[in-house]
Amino acid sequence: MKTRIETPFAKEFISYALEKEGCIQGSPEHFLKVMKHNTGFNGALTKYGLDRKGLCRRNPLIVALGDSVTAGHFEMLVRTPSDFPAFIAAGKPVEAVDERESYPEKFRSRLSDRYEATSVSVINSGIAGDTILGMEARLTRDVIVHNPDLTLINGSLNWGVECGENLLFYQSLKRIIRRIRRETDSDVILMTPNMQDLSAAPFPAGAPLEERVGMIRKAASEENVCLADTYAVWEGFVNEGHPLPELLANRMNHPTPAGHRVYAEVLMKFFE
Repeated sequence: MKTRIETPFAKEFISYALEKEGCIQGSPEHFLKVMKHNTGFNGALTKYGLDRKGLCRRNPLIVALGDSVTAGHFEMLVRTPSDFPAFIAAGKPVEAVDERESYPEKFRSRLSDRYEATSVSVINSGIAGDTILGMEARLTRDVIVHNPDLTLINGSLNWGVECGENLLFYQSLKRIIRRIRRETDSDVILMTPNMQDLSAAPFPAGAPLEERVGMIRKAASEENVCLADTYAVWEGFVNEGHPLPELLANRMNHPTPAGHRVYAEVLMKFFE
């Protein structure tokens, strides 16, 4: 279902992201090499035409591991929280889901603009409502088995009171990074999330998001993996006086399409 919500500050927000400096760290060297040498021509006649097993090499592969934002969820389709059970019982969607407007798709499209001689494949492993603990539990199925060239990890928004303290988030994130690096050839980009406004949310928020943002930055430094600090872009834009709820399709934690474009533009800074 196509999202119908957009922020009135879309152009300003995207321009701010494009001009923002200092919001990435590291370099995805393996993925950069793969993109450089995939020229769209296969076979033994080319230096990089075959893989280590002698098969025609595959398209560069990205896996995006995350929650509802990664999956492409936008505005609510129910009027009040009390409507949830009836909608679910009737098999009706409670949110607009528009994967075409999600940041993994926007990132893939921008990569295609940058590298015109190859196709790029993206597996969207975002699941609405999931936490980093759930992502760790499904890591083999949704990431490891694919042996991607690049893994994006964006899973810090969902952390209710039932999850416990933020230290558990940090420990799980570190274990995920180490498994990906140990069991695949993939580069890893940790992503800080968009900002959220849970002041009117119908559920207890749990431990503060800002602390988890700091933990993502710390984990990227300690594990020597790349960091795409999207949160810094959101925070700077909001601090200039733009109202946060106007940037969120569901007024809580789902960005509008412009917010997803901001995610993609931050990721593209690794390829400038």
